[in-house]
This record gives sequence, structure tokens and C-alpha cells, in this order.
Amino acid sequence: MHYKCAKCKKHFVAADVQVDHVLPVVDPKVGFVSWDDFIDRIFCEIENLQVMCKPCHKVKTDEEKAERKKK
Repeated sequence: MHYKCAKCKKHFVAADVQVDHVLPVVDPKVGFVSWDDFIDRIFCEIENLQVMCKPCHKVKTDEEKAERKKK
């Protein structure tokens, strides 16, 4: 089975994709708020999830981490 990356739009096998939260679990603009907020955000509705290839997911995650470090 092949999956289409939400970012680059290329197709990949299951081993080469990851599930990403559209809205990050820890909002980079706000940072960590509480464990309750973290748990609510990690166990989200399916509409907040997308398939991304590993390279695209790494870029998105790294950008979010860099933004959080600015705080």
C-alpha cells in the first residue's frame, strides 16, 4: 500500500511515512501548558492528523522545535 505525503504530495510505502499532528501537540507559539492540554492534543480527532513522508515530517518537526526555543 502506498501513502501520499500531505506536504510534498509524493507516494511512499508505509515504512517511509509517519502520522503528523496538523496542529502540533505542543504549540510552538505558546509552549508546554499542562499535561492535561498535552494529552488532549495528542489524542486528537482524525481531522488533525495527516500522513507525511519521513523527510517532510522531520523538517516540520525541526521548524516547530526551533520556534519553541525562541520562547
